[in-house]
Amino acid sequence: MKYSLPVSVAAVLSFSMLSGCGGSSSQPTSSDTTQQTVSQAQPAAAAPTTRPIPPDSIFAKVKNGEEQGQVYATIGQPTSVETYQTGKAWIPFHFSGSDDVRQRAHYKGVGTITFANDSAYSGGYSVISVDYDPNEKGY
Repeated sequence: MKYSLPVSVAAVLSFSMLSGCGGSSSQPTSSDTTQQTVSQAQPAAAAPTTRPIPPDSIFAKVKNGEEQGQVYATIGQPTSVETYQTGKAWIPFHFSGSDDVRQRAHYKGVGTITFANDSAYSGGYSVISVDYDPNEKGY
């Protein structure tokens, strides 16, 4: 039986890739230890730091889980609001529908409040994070 050249090449490449994955060394090489030292010396990607909310700020009145209407009634309307979808909006058969859409309310000179939708079947949003930032531009 005669095989064509592309089939033979594909078989050889498949075998070489599979055989290369089989073994592992228990002793770290010098490049492995260098990589470990470098990764330990450098912190992971810097996450945005949250500042503590001063007790006299309007954000001190906001708690996680509060409804959006309640927050607006307590501290007033934001300077601007942006709405965006999360990755959960694209999960097939994600029937709960919670946290598919988020709204970030910007308060100029105070910071931002992020709301997540409660369900795909209602229009309610609840607070998931409060980020105090006195340098907030409001948009």
